[in-house]
Amino acid sequence: MENYSGSYKPTKTTEFLINLNKFVFIFGLPNFWVEDLGFSDTFKKIIGPLSEIGNWSVSAMVLLEYGAYFTQKNLTERQTSDLILYMIAHSILTGYRIRMSHQTKQVKDVMYKLGIGLKEVYNDEEAEEQMIKKSKFFSAGLIINCLISVILYTIEAILRVVHKGQSFYTIITAWPDMDDKSVLSNIGRAIFYIFWWIYLTRIFAVYTLVISLTIAIGHLFKNLNSYFRSLDKIFEDDNLTQKEKELEYENAFKVGIKIHAETLKCTGAVQAICRDVFSGQIIFNLTILILLMYQMVNSTRNLTNALTLVTTALTILCSTGFFMWNAGDITVEAEILPTAMYCSGWENCQHGSSVRVRKLLVIAMMQAQEPVALTGLGVIALSYQSYVSIVKSSYSVFSVLY
Repeated sequence: MENYSGSYKPTKTTEFLINLNKFVFIFGLPNFWVEDLGFSDTFKKIIGPLSEIGNWSVSAMVLLEYGAYFTQKNLTERQTSDLILYMIAHSILTGYRIRMSHQTKQVKDVMYKLGIGLKEVYNDEEAEEQMIKKSKFFSAGLIINCLISVILYTIEAILRVVHKGQSFYTIITAWPDMDDKSVLSNIGRAIFYIFWWIYLTRIFAVYTLVISLTIAIGHLFKNLNSYFRSLDKIFEDDNLTQKEKELEYENAFKVGIKIHAETLKCTGAVQAICRDVFSGQIIFNLTILILLMYQMVNSTRNLTNALTLVTTALTILCSTGFFMWNAGDITVEAEILPTAMYCSGWENCQHGSSVRVRKLLVIAMMQAQEPVALTGLGVIALSYQSYVSIVKSSYSVFSVLY
């Protein structure tokens, strides 16, 4: 949807999606909503160039980390491990932002369907509120975890300065040299520290967007379940004749089938948009957890060190979990759909209408029984079970290697 023109009924979902897009826009992603976000021209003139500069600064930071692998010759074992960890993590997570930024049209199409297109016929307000609360809860949880991890890395860097007299650093770049304590080098480290925080805002934007999209898809199936179960109320209307009730039910059931088909298309679109993010997150989870376990075994044993590594590991586990748990909920809600169709009130139809409806019901239920699952790496279905398997495999690989 390149340009949306027309009016739509504002709902809590559209309000939430507009606020979500404002959040990700401020933190470096394009506007994915179907309309202008309502920012003033002055604000857009300021935030546009700042976002562009921020994105380029993050890319420069990642390239300088790769450069450090060749220029920094006197790194300790822990510093070398940190450098490899940052190179892998920052490359993958920066790739998320680049990938999402280049799919503006596709994401806009999905946003339209989530907020407007698939809500025009029926909208379960209770399920809608659950979706919004769930999205805010998981997004806030992820942001808080990331902030705690970064703050602990900062405290660890400060303690190195105080107790060991080292230079202040959180990330390792090609310049300045780790032992260089000149004023210019310290200014450079301060600038890269700011770059690191800019990079963090990009993580907030991408993760919040992807988590919200997966939760919203689960809500679509929940909304569809509620729609089919509500059809039974048609036969409770005493103002209609039996024939009118049957006709209204048939038409409503056909509308439900159409919404189901569009929901499946929307799910496929989210899979295509987030495929690289899901796959990258699985690789990210495996590699970074192995490196963190290696650091735990070989680094100095003190409280700050332990808290930093454990918090980082928990942040990674939570970020992967938030993707996979919510994607798994899509499968769960989709599995309930055939039952909702069966409980829609078809048994109230009589004679010819009963024959038509039963045929329609069987075909619809057969389609709804097809498994629905988002995948990573093309083959791994995102679910609670696969999440546990991935976490276990990280430890298994570590135990074999070390």
